[in-house]
Amino acid sequence: MNKAITPSQRVYDFQGDEIAYTLMRSKKRKRSISMKFNKQGQLQINVPHRMNQSAVDDFIVAKYQWIKTNQVRNDEVQSNKLLYVAGEKHQFKGEEYSLCLVNSGSSNVVLKDDQMIVFYRKNASVKNILDRWYKDEALNYLSQRTDYLVDKFKFPKVKAIKIRNMTARWGSCNSKSEITYNTHLIKTNLESIDYVVIHELCHLIHHNHSPRFYQLQSRVNPQWKTQKQFLNHFVLL
Repeated sequence: MNKAITPSQRVYDFQGDEIAYTLMRSKKRKRSISMKFNKQGQLQINVPHRMNQSAVDDFIVAKYQWIKTNQVRNDEVQSNKLLYVAGEKHQFKGEEYSLCLVNSGSSNVVLKDDQMIVFYRKNASVKNILDRWYKDEALNYLSQRTDYLVDKFKFPKVKAIKIRNMTARWGSCNSKSEITYNTHLIKTNLESIDYVVIHELCHLIHHNHSPRFYQLQSRVNPQWKTQKQFLNHFVLL
């Protein structure tokens, strides 16, 4: 049973479990349908403009287990929303640091022992300072690591490396041999970072997830399944 709350807010009742979601219709979307948890922690389903409701309902049923699994993870993420206050825990390359705030004449981030020290000007945004630092660190490390793994395993050359915040994936590789990494990847451990880098490098040779893609990935990185599982359960703080 599907009950409309507002024109875009809906609830689907699946065997007594009411699943609330936001339905997003788009004229640009032709046939594909997708779902994700948005930044507000709400389930969002994106569909073509004229898709009928029964097709949406069928999609929810098919993805029910995915919804329940990711709902738990999403709840953990929402409960760990960062406030950027002293003593708060932040992650970097698989290690956890306690945030230390220092009012200063300039903006900078320094790691010392188990502390992440943020120097900030009066009225400056600690979040913005950290976001920029994470992005710079991610670009620096992931660029170096990508070059190293390209040389080690003789992958084709990468044309460009980009860093940006993404909510649904850790990385992507396009047909122009450009790789984009999720800024938050720098927060996880080094083994998982290598998994994502190698995964995207394999896409330089095989552009889809075909059996040959997985054969190549397994040959280059035999531990990829364990690393992928770790990332699937990694909760960003």
